[in-house]
Amino acid sequence: MKSLPCFILFAILALSPLAACSGADNKESGPVPVRVSPVKRADVPQMLYAVGNVRASAIVEVKSRVTGEILQVHFTEGQDVTEGQPLITIDPRPFEAALREKRGLLAKDQAQLDKAEDDMRRYSQLAGGGYVSREAYDKTVTEAVALKAIVQSDKAVVESAELDLSYCAITSPIAGRVGALNVDKGNMIKNTDATPIVTVDTLSPIYVLFSVPEARLPIIRKRMNEDGVRVAAMPAGDTPENGVLTLIENTVDTRTGTIRLRANFDNLDRRLWPGQFVQVEMPLGVARNVLTVPVRAVQSGQNESYVYMTGGNNRADYRKVTALFEYQGQNVIEGDLVEGDSVVVEGQVRLAPGLPVRIVP
Repeated sequence: MKSLPCFILFAILALSPLAACSGADNKESGPVPVRVSPVKRADVPQMLYAVGNVRASAIVEVKSRVTGEILQVHFTEGQDVTEGQPLITIDPRPFEAALREKRGLLAKDQAQLDKAEDDMRRYSQLAGGGYVSREAYDKTVTEAVALKAIVQSDKAVVESAELDLSYCAITSPIAGRVGALNVDKGNMIKNTDATPIVTVDTLSPIYVLFSVPEARLPIIRKRMNEDGVRVAAMPAGDTPENGVLTLIENTVDTRTGTIRLRANFDNLDRRLWPGQFVQVEMPLGVARNVLTVPVRAVQSGQNESYVYMTGGNNRADYRKVTALFEYQGQNVIEGDLVEGDSVVVEGQVRLAPGLPVRIVP
């Protein structure tokens, strides 16, 4: 028991150098080195950036309206076609035979109708002179009316058969580019098939679809109503294609807080292709005399954006800001700042409000 105080004294003496070293480290830490940049006022173009997806302005899945064998294919896969250009010929012989049959029935019933109408006219005269009974005359009228209805039905059947025959020649419903042929020559196709024979896409003009934050909607609508909104779409590794904004969707997506837009492009050089992702730039006028800081100065907190300033006392000063938009490495902001204030652009990771700072070149 007498040795315990000696042990405690030894422990205190052993820890004393460590405490002294710790205090020396705190003194040597000193101010945090930072680089700063001044807050500036400028006229800044408002440029909205987004990622867009290219879509054909018209897409038609070509299907058959009749059942039959593909007799001939009149196009090459990937070919440009015009509206009305022949694409597929279905064997017309069964439909020609059916049409002849329907026309024969129509001719037969038409002949019977002609005779019934002659009988009706003759019996009408005889009934007026009392040579035939009224009952016999009424019977001829009934037969003529019934045959007239049959002839009308036969004509409709003939028209339907003519239409089916015309469907054997499948033409392109729009001008565009055909894709891959899904059913080869010689195969039977049905009018109930879910798979199209081929798809035709219109590539010129072409659409680019993209979404923007709903907060941008007022200025986009204003610009669109005034003089239109130009849009540039940049495929990867290519030069921009210029178009115009033509559609603002009628509903904001409540899940993402964005609204969908659509721009039209002439695409005469076919530099935009359906399904492609492109960078979209949309100018929205010029913001006049606004505060700007380098993009690196604005930090994102849990619930807000902020910057660190350095004042005359060389200490870090935390300031909440609202970042409006970026342009060429500068952030347009709103907040408790004035032109000429110094904001930290490097070294923020070691800062906290009130810590001493040392400005370095």
